[in-house]
Amino acid sequence: MTARLPAALEQVSDAAELLSHCEREELPAEGLHICGADLSGTRFEGLRLHGVLLEGCRLTGCRWERADLSDVVFRRCELSNSGWRDGFFARVAFEDCKAVGAGFGETGWRGVSFDACALSYVVFDHARLREAIFSGCDLSNASLNECTWKGLQLDRTMLRSASFLHTPLAGLDLTGCELDGIAVSDTNAELRGAVVTMEQAAMLAKRLGLVIKV
Repeated sequence: MTARLPAALEQVSDAAELLSHCEREELPAEGLHICGADLSGTRFEGLRLHGVLLEGCRLTGCRWERADLSDVVFRRCELSNSGWRDGFFARVAFEDCKAVGAGFGETGWRGVSFDACALSYVVFDHARLREAIFSGCDLSNASLNECTWKGLQLDRTMLRSASFLHTPLAGLDLTGCELDGIAVSDTNAELRGAVVTMEQAAMLAKRLGLVIKV
């Protein structure tokens, strides 16, 4: 599943005012092209976006909690330190975006993609990931604790020092990822059944106290 944008999108001149109006009137923002808008620090609750392209926008430090997004594309947007708690994302694409330290805790995801995104220190704790694809992303020091997932794909993605406490990784293909310093529980139960390369297995064996003799 991928984002399906309408063939014709309405250009938005004052995005902050339009979104504020939608929030007040409990109306969805639909069929829009929001380009170059500075939405830093904005605060919305329960905002609904359907069929929207946000291109080159700044959302640094915004708080869009309980947002409902479907068929939305974020293209070359800055979302660092933004907050999206309790939001739901269906068929949403993030393309060449920066979201360092963004908070996606307790969110739901279905049919979403992150392509070439800077996501270090991002928080996905308690997120529900369904058919989510991360390709060419940096998830260094990210927190993905107590997540559930189905159909998750991680391709050429940096997971250095990422935390997966109480997130089972059985069946997840990690062969295209950098796993140095990955954090799991003391029992290492999260790693059981994960698909890794020989080199990755040797590195992870250190967590088990094994000494590999060549």
